[in-house]
Amino acid sequence: MWKTALAIFITVLLTIILAGAGYAYYLYDSASEHVQEMNQKYTKEIGEHHSPSSLTGPVSFLLVGIGDRPGEQGLADTIIGATVNPEDESVLLFNIPRDTKVDIPGHGEDKINHSYSYGGTKLLKETAENQLNYSFDFVVEADMEGFTKIVDVLGGVEVNNPFAFSQDNIDHSRTFHFEKGVQSLNGEEALQYVRMRKNDPRGDLGRNERQREVLASLLKEGRSMEHLLQSQEILSILQEHVKTNVTMKDLRTLFASYRSALDYIRTFELEGENIMEQQVSYYRVPSKEWEKASLLLENHHNK
Repeated sequence: MWKTALAIFITVLLTIILAGAGYAYYLYDSASEHVQEMNQKYTKEIGEHHSPSSLTGPVSFLLVGIGDRPGEQGLADTIIGATVNPEDESVLLFNIPRDTKVDIPGHGEDKINHSYSYGGTKLLKETAENQLNYSFDFVVEADMEGFTKIVDVLGGVEVNNPFAFSQDNIDHSRTFHFEKGVQSLNGEEALQYVRMRKNDPRGDLGRNERQREVLASLLKEGRSMEHLLQSQEILSILQEHVKTNVTMKDLRTLFASYRSALDYIRTFELEGENIMEQQVSYYRVPSKEWEKASLLLENHHNK
């Protein structure tokens, strides 16, 4: 459910950008309070605040989707790296599969999503940056509930499912059935659609592909003028379910100079293999694959 972070945040950017002059001012004033609240949460709970003094070129994001399971501490179910290049007018996205085996500072080798339970997004960011030899400018963290709410506010998402499958919700109280072909999904259905991996022949990689599909649908919905009237509701959802170190000053620059990059979104996968070690499953990414990912990020950042 990596789309939580990126799709919700970009939706707010687009709704405000598209607003008329008077309404845009009203939304900007409202957004200032909500963004300030998100920054306060980030500073208090994550303890780190980093923001470039001026945004004049490519910027990068670490996008984190947190999954809360009954009786368990939250884990980073979704980890996405993104670079936005306004000169090249493109976005580069890639998933780091949650079961990827990495060296977590102070904790040894483990699944990368466990870094969140050890030290929150701050440790997760450090772990990802060490693996990639690359630094992210911004962090956006969001949870499952925020994802379902934003999808419902936007009236659902449309997907083209390549094969039929069923997926239970987290507490197994309900089973969702997804037929092959084009269909519209509400918030809860979209969440289960992007969660499924056990019945996918490609496992995490197949799930990542569905996640990107939902993102594209959300971006399309977020551009629609009819959603302006729901913008205040979207802002309220952001305040409750999203944490970020993006400031309002940064947001203004993103509005003005970066939105054209959303028209072209490129993606790549970290290729690896599923392994079992001491009866624990991991996703192992070769060092050459990490190096390739680092090079792709650097090249896109420096175009």
